[in-house]
Parts: sequence; C-alpha cells; structure tokens
Amino acid sequence: MKNVINKSFEIQDYMLDETVINGFWMNLIDREKLTTEVVYSPAHSATFSSEDTKQLVNEIARKCDSFKAQLPENINCEVVFKDFGDLKYLANKNELQFDSKELDELRVVYRFCVGYHI
Repeated sequence: MKNVINKSFEIQDYMLDETVINGFWMNLIDREKLTTEVVYSPAHSATFSSEDTKQLVNEIARKCDSFKAQLPENINCEVVFKDFGDLKYLANKNELQFDSKELDELRVVYRFCVGYHI
C-alpha cells in the first residue's frame, strides 16, 4: 500500500439529487492531502429549506462514507460544513449534531488525507 493519494473522484461523484454545483475546486496540497470544495445550490428553488438542508448534510455524510470505502485503508475522508461553523464529519466516525437552517447554498470541503504510513 502506498503512502500517497493516488485516486480522486470526478465532479459527477459529488453530485446530489435536487442540487446543482455552483462551485468546484480541487487543491492537491501535497501528495498526502487533497481538498475538494463544493458549493451546492438548489436545482428548483431559490433556497434550501431547513428540512432540505438537514437532508443534504446527511447525504453528504453518507457520500463521505462511500468515498472512504473506495479508498485504501490508510486514506481518511472528512467533510467540513462551512455554513455550520466549520462543523466536521469524519467518515464512519461521528454523528452530526447541528441546528438546520434555510440556506441559499451549502458550502462544503471534502478532505482526503493519508492517515498513517505503511
């Protein structure tokens, strides 16, 4: 097993139903750290309702879990929810506790990091 990130995901892998992606930036910080910033906007309305936002946050957490399942064991995935005070979700590790709210867009950063070296 290598100590570097050698797999990334394509923009369609980050897509969510009922959303459009209004921003997508990948930043390879070094060979052990990759961040992907995604801005989700509603596909059919001006804002996400509080209930929509709650559902999206949970879908994004499941997507993070899915990414982690596709990566080598030593690469971790986490998501930072910028609109919720940089709330972090670590793949398969924690439950999200937050107060959902109405949003025009949902900004998240997926982080992929080598967790340990083999």
